[in-house]
Amino acid sequence: MPSKQPAAIHLEGATLEGGGQLLRIALGLSSLTKKPVSITNIRGKRSAGGGLKAQHLTSMLWLGQACNARISGAGLRSKEITFTPNPLPSIHQDITVGHVSISQSTPGSINLVLQAVLPYLLFSGAQDPIQLRITGGTNVSNSPSYDYVEQVLIPMLSIVGVPSITTSCHSRGWSTGSTRLGSVTFTVTPLTTTLPAFQLTDRGIVKSIRATVVAPRDSEQGFRDNLDLMFEKRLARIFSGTENPEIHVTFEDSHHEKRYYLLLVATTSTGLKLGRDWLYDRGVRTGKTTQVIPNIVRKVSDDLITEIEHGGCVDEWMMDQLVVFQALAKGKSRVNRGRRGGRKVETSLHAQTAMWVAERIIDVKFDGEGGCEGMGFSPGSEQGDVEESALVEGVSKLEVST
Repeated sequence: MPSKQPAAIHLEGATLEGGGQLLRIALGLSSLTKKPVSITNIRGKRSAGGGLKAQHLTSMLWLGQACNARISGAGLRSKEITFTPNPLPSIHQDITVGHVSISQSTPGSINLVLQAVLPYLLFSGAQDPIQLRITGGTNVSNSPSYDYVEQVLIPMLSIVGVPSITTSCHSRGWSTGSTRLGSVTFTVTPLTTTLPAFQLTDRGIVKSIRATVVAPRDSEQGFRDNLDLMFEKRLARIFSGTENPEIHVTFEDSHHEKRYYLLLVATTSTGLKLGRDWLYDRGVRTGKTTQVIPNIVRKVSDDLITEIEHGGCVDEWMMDQLVVFQALAKGKSRVNRGRRGGRKVETSLHAQTAMWVAERIIDVKFDGEGGCEGMGFSPGSEQGDVEESALVEGVSKLEVST
């Protein structure tokens, strides 16, 4: 007789940070472990009533196809869903091979869709690299940018043992200025064994800074001048103890007078990356832009110096991304978030939310000191003791229209 489907794990969507991250992590872990989840009051702490936006719906439907899940409540602005993966192997689980295309009709964050589906792809059991092409926004307010993913997230995942991920940005997509769709291809090499526990405890000293500016062409010199002045004034705070520090500045035309973006990334002597950025989201009036550039440079440099001075091995946003990998790794992983004013840096609400979800779906516990004994999830495994998943060549394409 078929085994009885376990009861869905209930998650209250307004818990802690109360946004879309709770949904993305829950669905990703549910898809891998085959444990059904029920989420109520989705994005309950967001304005405009919360509920599923196109980006969340896109991620959920793709994961549902990948694990042949039954889904109830799948609709825009839905505030309650139940996601029940099929515990048995089926042809629907074989779509994560070769080429995967996920399309959005709005500039929803490409990088948040990536956050939702990446663990599933990495632990899918596929033997060959997977080309994942996502259409949407590369630079979207309140979301990680393509530049942060390329320069911080992917190098840091490599350090903790995730196989090669390469990127190609075909075109940028924006939520500022006139909205525009872009597309990115991520070539993901799946894991072939369990992810070993990792230790991020020794940061070293900052050796170099990379500044990435994407802004109107006529603002290039203004950014270069303001960055030069900032580095001149703050060199000692950024590069404490470093001889001959390296500074690199790159500029790209944003092709719109209201699109301004700056990312600063610090690389340490142990190869770690700390990043802070800002997609300028305040009003830009024609002919009234003299304070825009100084404000952007000041804010982003302030934020980066705060990250540098606490001595931790990850920035605030990277901590969020590592939670799932700590939970799935084999053994106890540790991440040093640093200290400020003699006390350890407080875990962000985003990271706390990720930990809360992981603890409820899989049998792990975060110790409050940056440590977690992971479950040792085996790539390609299923909840019902299935050791391998049969993968065939193919193309999966999903389009969600609003």
